Amino acid sequence: MTTSTLDSLTAHDTADMLGAIATLPSQLADGLARARVLREELTAAWPAEGGATPRTLVVCGMGGSGVGSDLLPAAADVAAPIVAVKGYDLPGWVSDEDRVICVSYSGLTAETLSCFRQAIQKSIVHAVITTGGELAELARAEGVPVVELPGGMQPRAAVGVIFAALTGVAETLNVVADADHVVRDAIAGATLVVEENTAGDEPAALGFARQLHDHVVVIYGSGQTEAIAHRWKAQVNENGKVPCFANAYPELDHNEIVGWEYARATGAKWALVELLPFAASDAIRARFDITRRLISDVVGTDLRFEPSSTTRAGAAFEQLVWGDYVSVYLALVRGIDPSPVERIQSLKGELAGR
Repeated sequence: MTTSTLDSLTAHDTADMLGAIATLPSQLADGLARARVLREELTAAWPAEGGATPRTLVVCGMGGSGVGSDLLPAAADVAAPIVAVKGYDLPGWVSDEDRVICVSYSGLTAETLSCFRQAIQKSIVHAVITTGGELAELARAEGVPVVELPGGMQPRAAVGVIFAALTGVAETLNVVADADHVVRDAIAGATLVVEENTAGDEPAALGFARQLHDHVVVIYGSGQTEAIAHRWKAQVNENGKVPCFANAYPELDHNEIVGWEYARATGAKWALVELLPFAASDAIRARFDITRRLISDVVGTDLRFEPSSTTRAGAAFEQLVWGDYVSVYLALVRGIDPSPVERIQSLKGELAGR
């Protein structure tokens, strides 16, 4: 592809989403540094002795702000369960044995603000992660540590800084043993894909996007990559502006595989993206292979991503960054700006005050 042709595609990227993806390695370093600034304050906010951990770490966040709660257990060994809350209410069982982190890039997310207020009533908020807004104001008024994020990005494009900040905060609760190690590995994995898509005339992700063009995309993961599959889904939805669905092995082989029998009758063109997990077992690898064969008569395009990274966090961010790039190029090959999310804004407008 000539440079001029690539330029004509990227001209639709008015907010430079491609550039934001290329910053992911530096975002990761920055996010951890921002949590480190508050390390003493955060450690004091968890007064347990002897390296104790909370019963669970509850992370409240929506959309791009909430993705870190899914990614952390995918990328790191965690010493306590991480429960993602993506709604207005904390689970009824949450008590002073648990700790809550509220994440909202804008600081204005209604669901996260609701959870914050509930957690304050129970005195179990450990920190908030935000650029500011009402969440930061409420947190400071209550003496809750605020990890400040850099502004000016789409929340979904700030995944690196959000993930690393959350990792650093989790370390102060003894939920993550070595945040430096996790973030360093994540940087290495992200860098592999950024370099592959910023060198040469034809980014590899553009070729993948062309193959997925005009298809309904289904993303399959397993174990570690279940969270990455859902990130791909969200990015294809928001950036690519097309329907996309995600599921995970082995559960999907107990139900969804049957649904493929009549997929052709929908009249849609179907594409499958497979995200093999880091150090996949023979049993899981067999499920990927056999299922792909069984549905091959319906699936017009099949892309498989197997990580080359030799670490868990590296593999997670290697596959995540592929999804970010492919989703943006899906919009660009259709001549669409990947940045606006007009239906989300319309929905928020109609919900305001309700």
